[in-house]
Amino acid sequence: MNIRQILLLLLTGVSLINTWAQKPRFGEKKRSKRIEKHIAYLASDELEGRLSASDNDKKSAEYIAKQYELLGLEPAGDDASYFQYMPTPDLRLAKSNTSLVLDEVELKLFHDFYPLSASSNKGNYEGEVVNLNYGIEDVALKHQDYKGKVVSGKVALIKMDIPGGVHPHNRYISWSGIEYRAEYAKSKGAKAVIYYSGNEELHPSGELAKTLVNSGIPIFFVNKDLSALSLAKVQFNLDILMITKMAHNVLGFIDNQADQTIVIGAHHDHLGRGQKGGSLAETPGEIHNGADDNASGVAGLFEIARAIIKKPKKYLNNNYLFIAFSGEEQGLVGSKYFVKSRLMREQNVNFMMNMDMIGHLDSTQKTLIINGVGTSPAWNRAISEVSYSKRKITKIKTTESGIGASDHTSFYLADIPAVHFFTGQHAYYHKPTDDPSIVNYGGEAFVISYMLKMLQKMNGYGEVDFTETAAEETTRMNFKVTLGIMPDYIFDGEGMRVDGVKPERPASKSGMLKGDIIIGMGDQTIANIQDYMKALSNYNKNDQTTVTIRRNNEVKVLNVAF
Repeated sequence: MNIRQILLLLLTGVSLINTWAQKPRFGEKKRSKRIEKHIAYLASDELEGRLSASDNDKKSAEYIAKQYELLGLEPAGDDASYFQYMPTPDLRLAKSNTSLVLDEVELKLFHDFYPLSASSNKGNYEGEVVNLNYGIEDVALKHQDYKGKVVSGKVALIKMDIPGGVHPHNRYISWSGIEYRAEYAKSKGAKAVIYYSGNEELHPSGELAKTLVNSGIPIFFVNKDLSALSLAKVQFNLDILMITKMAHNVLGFIDNQADQTIVIGAHHDHLGRGQKGGSLAETPGEIHNGADDNASGVAGLFEIARAIIKKPKKYLNNNYLFIAFSGEEQGLVGSKYFVKSRLMREQNVNFMMNMDMIGHLDSTQKTLIINGVGTSPAWNRAISEVSYSKRKITKIKTTESGIGASDHTSFYLADIPAVHFFTGQHAYYHKPTDDPSIVNYGGEAFVISYMLKMLQKMNGYGEVDFTETAAEETTRMNFKVTLGIMPDYIFDGEGMRVDGVKPERPASKSGMLKGDIIIGMGDQTIANIQDYMKALSNYNKNDQTTVTIRRNNEVKVLNVAF
């Protein structure tokens, strides 16, 4: 053997040793291959975008159940199966026997009146009306429409408008929401609410939202000015037709005989062909495969379950319930259904970890976002204790609020600490281009590794405390307009960075560009995305304002018309 052969052998040996040493420590290469395989099927054209309550929702659920079975998870759904069967609304329409009579004058359905989306589906009443003017009771604003009025057991009559009209600087703007004023009247004992306005610009949509969730009381709109009428009596019958289809949550369980259970969740549905809304596609009818949103999260479920089963001693203090939710894209339908179900009541849930869009870790910024850390002090403690490779994940960015656009919100509203893992928004979001080719598989493997380390820390804390978060006012935001931009959710500088601009929308027409940083809207300073959303919620259709941006080192003021 010559020197060259010896050197070659030595070099080969070193290479083998290095390769061998890395795999047992992280296993991320193998993990990324498994993730790729799962996403390739879930985000394939065969499943046509996994629309909730469709045949493809069932195919997706059956695939997930099979993976649970192969991993060794116990069935935790209905009837000893992996499935929680969930009715989801497909049609909601006021039937012809819906009627409204005011002081013996019968109104015509869809001509003079119609029920609103927040309304209950059934109801009848004959009795008194109480005129509440604008329906505002606010000590700080010195406005008392309820003062001296007996509301309990009566129908509340409320103007659709607010004093001074709806505009961004109106001090009554927080009372402009239809649902909010109706809920307030309900809290005072109102049996129903009738809104009215003779101003066509204020008429709400007569299309009923396809939802199982409503206010619990009838809510009508009358397209006439009733302020001058001395209404005393009302009679109504409300009958809304509800047609549902079956969707599937998929539940698998690791039973460690512990007192508490940790929920690991991700939604498996997407937009189908965009036929039920939510699509940002320029051409309607194309398959929205939803590789990152949220086949990536479902693949994460499998990998976390695999790791716990492989090394159970690190996770023995809790049981683990893995849930793939359906109906997230239709308004968190699956997670809302679960938290109100028998299956939830049978569990003592310690906390919830949600994965939604974890497959697009930016190769430059490498920022992992964890939303909802304010829901328990334990989250920030764990984040501070977890060590991770800066080479793989450069930065952890957190937000406090338990309210967000994913399934962790349902658990937070049930007083359960909950966080959402997220690798950021991108140009493929809710478009047919969200295909397997855009997924950073190695990046997702890094995210899973981080989550497992965090889970190990949290497993040692015992029962974690729940805390309410400060940003609850976002639940009352009522967005009537949009700029037509895509925010950069991982930007953590001063202002709100624009990650994309949609053509022929207010932002593009004003000259706004990708990369611009919004620092002001009207007379309001924009320091972060929360400030941006608060400011935007104050505007209505046809309003005009200025948007101040920073572009490179230059500050510009753009004129925007909604």
